Amino acid sequence: MKIVFWSPVHGQTGTTSNILVTSLITGMLFRKSSVLTQTHFNYNNLEAPLVGCNSKNTASAEYFRDVGLDALVRSFKAAKLDKEVLDNCCITLPNTKVSLLPGTSKSNRDSFEYEMSFVLLNLLQAVEELKDIVFIDVCSGDNPLSMQVIADSDLTVVNLSQNMNVVETFLTAYKDKLKSKLFYLFGSYDDKSKYNINNIRRRFRKYITSANSGVIPYNTGYRDAQCDGKVTDFIMDNMACEKGDENEFFIQNAKKSTEKLLKYCGIRFDNEERM
Repeated sequence: MKIVFWSPVHGQTGTTSNILVTSLITGMLFRKSSVLTQTHFNYNNLEAPLVGCNSKNTASAEYFRDVGLDALVRSFKAAKLDKEVLDNCCITLPNTKVSLLPGTSKSNRDSFEYEMSFVLLNLLQAVEELKDIVFIDVCSGDNPLSMQVIADSDLTVVNLSQNMNVVETFLTAYKDKLKSKLFYLFGSYDDKSKYNINNIRRRFRKYITSANSGVIPYNTGYRDAQCDGKVTDFIMDNMACEKGDENEFFIQNAKKSTEKLLKYCGIRFDNEERM
């Protein structure tokens, strides 16, 4: 199963923030094994919230040596991909069932995008055969590589905001271009806004329904955890937070949205699969 997180605009909808919490809940709560990766050349900040540094930081080069997308591509070109090779190219996030495959550390964009255009879809298919789910954070807008990955995915999570211009932009400029099943996820969600999820569903009921949409609320602690490189600890520590806890609203809605999008793309699980 390949699940792509994409947005029509950059930096406004919390795409990376959303994929982090969704993938971690999928592993911790619903016990599905997954690989978490990205196709960004710049702004590839998927790693830092999890491990405190990213593959583009030259000071962290040693940390990412022999792991990540570049290493996996080299191995994939040389031989059939197996679990050992995949695990060796990933950073395991303990007690989560999530394996982080860091993004490229290449310095030449043209070289990276040219190579990806030929190898990425086959590589993702090979990874998919070894894990339950592949979560992929792709570039926003009509990036050619993003469109290629979306067309080959089982579900595209369209990350939106409560700015109605963003929603309108998606519906007019992109909806008919995306060749994939769509789930709408509103990041940094503010339930006190006039444009709450119920009103959004009413306004755009032809496209956005209760079945195919969810929210990830804004949460100060979660935002701080991203800056501190401690997202895994934050989600784990708050997974079972009690009613009335300051993080309850965030966690409960994140759980609900994760379960909904997994079911929407056809993933089934029993209660006993949860921790």
